[in-house]
Amino acid sequence: MSSIQTLGVPVHSVNWVRIFPAIDADNKDCLVAVMGQQADNFTVVKIDPGTGATVQVTATIPESNYPTAAMHSRSGMIYIGAAHSGHLFRYDPETEILDDLGAINPPDDIFPCRIDEDVNGVLWIGCYGTAGLTSYDPATGVFIRHGRMDETDMYCYPLAAPDGSIACEIKVTRPHVVVFDPETGIHKPVGPVVSKEKGGSASLIRATDGTLYIKSSEGHYHLDGFNAIPVDVLPDPERPPAMSDGTTVEFADRDTQMFKIVEMTYPKTGETKQLPIEYESAGSELFLIHRGPDDHIYGSSILPLHLFRYALDTGDMADFGVCSTSGGEAYSMGNLDGKLYICAYPAAKLSVYDPARPYHFGKEPDSNPLELGRMDEVSYRPRSMVTGPLGRVWTASVPDYGLWGGPLSWYDPATEQFGTYRDIADEASCWSLAWLEQRQLLAVGTTINGGTGTQPRVEQAVLFLWDYEQEEKVWEGTLDTPIHTINALTVDYQGLLYGTAIHPDQSILFVFDPDKRSFIHSAALPQGRPLDGGLQTGPAGMIYGFTTSCFYRLDPSDFSITQLFEKPDAFQTAGPMMEDDVYFAQKHEIKKLVIE
Repeated sequence: MSSIQTLGVPVHSVNWVRIFPAIDADNKDCLVAVMGQQADNFTVVKIDPGTGATVQVTATIPESNYPTAAMHSRSGMIYIGAAHSGHLFRYDPETEILDDLGAINPPDDIFPCRIDEDVNGVLWIGCYGTAGLTSYDPATGVFIRHGRMDETDMYCYPLAAPDGSIACEIKVTRPHVVVFDPETGIHKPVGPVVSKEKGGSASLIRATDGTLYIKSSEGHYHLDGFNAIPVDVLPDPERPPAMSDGTTVEFADRDTQMFKIVEMTYPKTGETKQLPIEYESAGSELFLIHRGPDDHIYGSSILPLHLFRYALDTGDMADFGVCSTSGGEAYSMGNLDGKLYICAYPAAKLSVYDPARPYHFGKEPDSNPLELGRMDEVSYRPRSMVTGPLGRVWTASVPDYGLWGGPLSWYDPATEQFGTYRDIADEASCWSLAWLEQRQLLAVGTTINGGTGTQPRVEQAVLFLWDYEQEEKVWEGTLDTPIHTINALTVDYQGLLYGTAIHPDQSILFVFDPDKRSFIHSAALPQGRPLDGGLQTGPAGMIYGFTTSCFYRLDPSDFSITQLFEKPDAFQTAGPMMEDDVYFAQKHEIKKLVIE
């Protein structure tokens, strides 16, 4: 009887971290850190700046893992918007109580982007989902939903102007600013509306005097109600809040994403003091599980991105910390010449790690891992990696926010050169990869999706074959049934290609013959959605695959499928099969399926 064993939690860290100077019940300075985590809801840690002592409280509303928006009110309260519950919370540093104030703009606005406070103490909250703008009056406890601020884009970041108007930075396909008048309910774009696809940018900033400005690729502007007045030079942005004596605070270890040391900088001398703190973190979700070149299990946590290792011989867990200046997660890994290549979101940055050398991440030549750079200027979510063809590392990526067309890209360790095929998928995106080594081709599966914040411009995912020697497509086609993404590919020992494809209404496993250039078999998958990268060739040439609810085996001789383990929602992140054990992740835990 097959069974699942839990091996442990490799990463305990936090995300969306902010720290605010505040005042406690004794009218003394304190610090309030707001932190997200995946294994539990977000947590608030109150810190004594003299001793480092902490008091911690955690939100209880389900799906409130990420404090994506937070601000310190003039009233002394800390207001927090949580994703993906879309709820607003209030933390009182005096009472140390965290209150749920309710849903901001249900049901679609699940990701608060920014909270700001107007001259009357009313809060203005912009969200992702519908680019909705909502106000909340702490005096009455009433939410007022003001509707969409843009009919195309989905992200809204408001700032309150001194005249009472509310300016909203809109992202991502057409960056611009919309001004809302609370008195009349009128809202309209003010200043330039630029195209992200054409390289344009526009952002909203507040100056030290509280006035608002637009910083854009088409010039800079001072906002005056519904007027945008051109300016040659932008003023300094507002400074972060400070303690009562002007002391500023930040996490000294923010760059390493540890968030265990608070640094205070004193205004008169410029001297700093570092204060270690302790708090409980439930665990970071695991995004990727990979068999490394030394036959240990490596992987990435998500927000923050830590590289971890599970040693198969000893069972030891090691959280190495950062392996990239990308702060999100490693989307893909691959082995080449005894080294582990890691490609991460955002910006598809590539790093290389040698397990035989001491760990010390950086950009200097002797760093390990060494960050090599971006795959290209467009790739953002490097969904798949293949190593070997032409001695290179290859990635398939979804593009940057607001863009269409995800590239196929490569890095050559011998020459230290990068290359990319920008429009190879047109307005779709490259998603999955497999090396047809015997035929000297790359198989590439696409998704209809563009970058985050876009709507698809194509209707059907495709499979294409890429001749990397001649740098050309030699075949492209698709299944006879609607599919949105080909999310996994693998090759058997005879050179047949296997893949999984998904559509909102169905999940399909297919077999493709590269010589005949045709799909020779397709079938509905066992229950559950196929996992990204969830196919692999295993012992005796069998094909093994994950869905969210089962682990199955496909026999290439007759394409029959046998379910080896089945349990609803048992699997989340696919991992390698090593002999009779299958490694995978479920939320923040590494697990092992023992097949008997």
